[in-house]
Amino acid sequence: SWISCLMLMKQTIFRLLLAVVVLSPLPFASNRPWSWSLLAVLVGLLLATWSVASLFDGTSRGVGLRRIWPVLGLFCLAAGWSVLPTVPFTPWEWQHPLWNDLDVVLERGMAPKVTLDAYETRTALMRLLSYAGVFWLSLQYCRSADRARQVFHALSVAGLAYAAYGLIVHFAGLETILWFDKWAYRGHLTSTFVNRNSYATYAGLGLLCSVGLIVQIVTGNIRGGFSARQAARAILETLAGRGWLLIAAAFTIATALLLTHSRGGFLGSALGLVALLFAAGLSRPLRSRAMWGAGAVVALVGIAIFSLSGEVTDVRLARTSLDTEIRDEFNVITMRGIESTPGFGTGYGTFESAFRMYRDSSLPFSFSRTVAKAHNTYLENALELGIPAAAALIGAIAGLGFICLLGIRRRRRNVMFPIIGLAATVLVGAHSLVDFSLQIPAVAVTYAMIMGAACAQSWPSSGWRRGG
Repeated sequence: SWISCLMLMKQTIFRLLLAVVVLSPLPFASNRPWSWSLLAVLVGLLLATWSVASLFDGTSRGVGLRRIWPVLGLFCLAAGWSVLPTVPFTPWEWQHPLWNDLDVVLERGMAPKVTLDAYETRTALMRLLSYAGVFWLSLQYCRSADRARQVFHALSVAGLAYAAYGLIVHFAGLETILWFDKWAYRGHLTSTFVNRNSYATYAGLGLLCSVGLIVQIVTGNIRGGFSARQAARAILETLAGRGWLLIAAAFTIATALLLTHSRGGFLGSALGLVALLFAAGLSRPLRSRAMWGAGAVVALVGIAIFSLSGEVTDVRLARTSLDTEIRDEFNVITMRGIESTPGFGTGYGTFESAFRMYRDSSLPFSFSRTVAKAHNTYLENALELGIPAAAALIGAIAGLGFICLLGIRRRRRNVMFPIIGLAATVLVGAHSLVDFSLQIPAVAVTYAMIMGAACAQSWPSSGWRRGG
């Protein structure tokens, strides 16, 4: 029937979306022009197809705009502002002074803009909208708890696969990414990523998904009135049954994460795990001695993995000195750029061009490399977008975490899903202070899918209305 065809189409869209996100780390984390363009095209096609299917499917119920309008409003403000700098003939007070200097030097009429590079700004906006598209589709589809569970389980298994590949290559002594020779971070595990810090964030997201599902399974089989022996037996039976694959995923991903030797990735993931276990322990559906017992087991296993695989990471953490980190000089130069254009920025996606203008002798003479990203996403956004628009974009992401926090308080079933979303936000938020992992497409779409599923499960099932 017609309805059956529509249902099959929408189910196919969901599976294709999941496949796109799971496969996104394969081509260098989709961090190449051809791969992020392909990613944007695929997400756009899925959005268009979903829209057509939803238009004719009168039985569909989704998340209405009224539930997320504050977050949507902040996002639209940031996205809309990023378009404005690409438009010529804006008021001269808004335009970057570089355009006037070029007009004088080249002696020809030019159309000045706010952005330093309109092409880079449009490309960055395309990527941002593709991430938003993944979030929107995940939000709509994961109103179903079964689909949300599929998302977290698939990301756990994907994390296991990429971690296993990374471990095999690392212990085999191969300095390769797929069939390409490594040109950076040799001696460190990066899986299919180029940058070890970016892979560490991706691994941390997979670790949160797997640990969250493990805790959900264990606590779901423990009820009040169990003796300590009965509870321990139930936990072991559960983990030996449905939870064995998730246990393997968590152990493998944690080992791979430590072998990246990424300090920021390790600390961010640790904060995410602490947030997950703390929120689970305080939530009413999961509040029990069994929950705290599960947390203790996770902590002990984590300590064991760190003692076996984290020696280099431990050494790097001990040697960390803010006075000697060159990224501090990046931050100082970036803040100088922000001070020069606090309201309008240099244009979304133009950090590389802007940094080249503001860099000075504070960087070592030997440091001649082009700086494509700041090691602080908040400062980079402020430089590119201006402080107001950057605050709106950061506020939109923080708003998703707040929705999950509300979901932890009001959900009675499947409360682990918003807990994972909150923990994932803690992870990427913390790591963004010292790196740029959330600007890598594979990390961004994975986080977007997690948050779509987590936010969709943050409202009580009885409160749904038809919302497309």
